[in-house]
Amino acid sequence: MKTTMIVSGITFSVFFAEALIHYNYGILETKNLPFSWNTFFQDFTVPKGKSLAKMATIVGVASVLTGELISYVEEKF
Repeated sequence: MKTTMIVSGITFSVFFAEALIHYNYGILETKNLPFSWNTFFQDFTVPKGKSLAKMATIVGVASVLTGELISYVEEKF
């Protein structure tokens, strides 16, 4: 159980950061703005309310599933 929680927590952190980058990249794409790391973080936004909750839920479910699968594989091999 401890391994599952550690792996899930690390996976959530990395994947949530990645999800926020994709979210912001999508905003740039819909506005037909060029992607540049120099300006990307100046306009970086975090979704609000239900959008943030949905994103966190999706990433959370994937993270827990990843943690469970890794724990299962470690036990079997």
